[in-house]
Amino acid sequence: MAATLGQIEFFDRAQAMPWSEMAREIDGFLARIGLDFYSFLPIRKGEFPKGDVLRGLKTNYEDDWVQRYCERSYNQVDPVCEMAGSARSPYHWGTESFLGNFEKRQRRVFYEAREYGIRYGFSLPIISADGGVALVSFSSDNRSTLREVIKTEGAMLHMASHQICDNLVRPREPRESEANPLSSREREALAWVARGMTSEELADRMFLSVSAVNYHLGNASRKLSARNRHHAALLALAGGYI
Repeated sequence: MAATLGQIEFFDRAQAMPWSEMAREIDGFLARIGLDFYSFLPIRKGEFPKGDVLRGLKTNYEDDWVQRYCERSYNQVDPVCEMAGSARSPYHWGTESFLGNFEKRQRRVFYEAREYGIRYGFSLPIISADGGVALVSFSSDNRSTLREVIKTEGAMLHMASHQICDNLVRPREPRESEANPLSSREREALAWVARGMTSEELADRMFLSVSAVNYHLGNASRKLSARNRHHAALLALAGGYI
């Protein structure tokens, strides 16, 4: 049975398939886990999107909402986009306590989105080596549903967000599959990254300096054409390199 979105074996398929097929994969993924919507938005150099960047928007939001969002340039005030400029980890949005941190004009974006069933969400910033960000978001009109999905399917959401990004922005370059391109140190470092360890923890575990650990992880990321160490670890797992 073929791998599906959110499974580690899906990485190679994600890179090769046309967007129309990927969009169907995402629809099936959302149906399986019980969420309603997704969106993908490229953000350049850590800043929230301006101008024609919205041409890169991919989503299953209702057309009327997408049209309103674009015509009113809501990306300029949308708190979800603003947070993506500095966030380095996933974040939740949509609750009143979350909205309380923003200005009235920013809250208006959320109040209008609710008319289209977009109430609570979970956004994952995918950060590239050059500082660019792609923001992948999943949302639901039910807060409890979203929280339960994050609790039980959080790892799948992370993998799916990278796979969506791979399909849309990853260069279509063949990756060596016959031989393992990684050195033993690079494989060891990525194996520990896959278990959630930081550079400092890796340094203690591998009897290296932090700078040496970062050097090995940087090399591994370049060899695998990965956006960052976490993406490299996922690709290494998918390729059977670790």
